[in-house]
Amino acid sequence: MNRLRLRYGLFVMVALLQLAAPLYMAWHWEDVLQSGRVYYWQTAPVDPFDAFKGRYVDLWFRDAAGPVGGGSPLKPGQTAYAAIREGADRFAYISEVGANKPDRDYVRVRVNYVEGNVAHVTLPFKRYYLPEDLAPAAENAYRTSAGREATVAVRIKDGYGVIEELYIGDKTIYQLLRGK
Repeated sequence: MNRLRLRYGLFVMVALLQLAAPLYMAWHWEDVLQSGRVYYWQTAPVDPFDAFKGRYVDLWFRDAAGPVGGGSPLKPGQTAYAAIREGADRFAYISEVGANKPDRDYVRVRVNYVEGNVAHVTLPFKRYYLPEDLAPAAENAYRTSAGREATVAVRIKDGYGVIEELYIGDKTIYQLLRGK
C-alpha cells in the first residue's frame, strides 16, 4: 500500500512539474512584454520558414556591436552582457559589452568576434513570428517598400528581450498588410 501511495505521489509531482515548466516560461515572456522598457532597433528583415516553428521574419540588426568594457577580454562564442542605451534618434544601441552585468538595461548576448575594442554580438531576439497566412504577404510588403526603414520595438527587462512589434516605415506590419 505504501509503495502504491509513493508511486501515485511521484506521478502527481512529475505531472505538476510538467505543467509548471511551460506555464512559467509563458508567464516569464509575458511579464517582459508587460513591464519591460521599450527600445526601437533598426533592422533589415528577411522571411524564412522553420518547419517546426512556422513562418517568421529573420531580423538582422545594424547596430549589433559595441565597445568592450569591464576590463576582462571577451572571446568568440562567449556569453556576455550588452548594456543598452537610447540614442538621440530614439533608436537603441549597445553602449558597452562586458563579462559582467551592467547597472542599466542590458541583454545577454553571444560574442561573434572582437575587432580592436569592438565586440560584434548576436542579439537574443532575432525572429518575429507571424501567422502562417500573413508571412508571405509580409515578405512581399517589405520587398515593395524596400526604401523604407524597418524597425522593431523590443521590450527589455532583467537581461531578456522580447519583440513587441515590427514596423516598416511608420506602420506596423499588420497595418501595412491591412492597407491602413
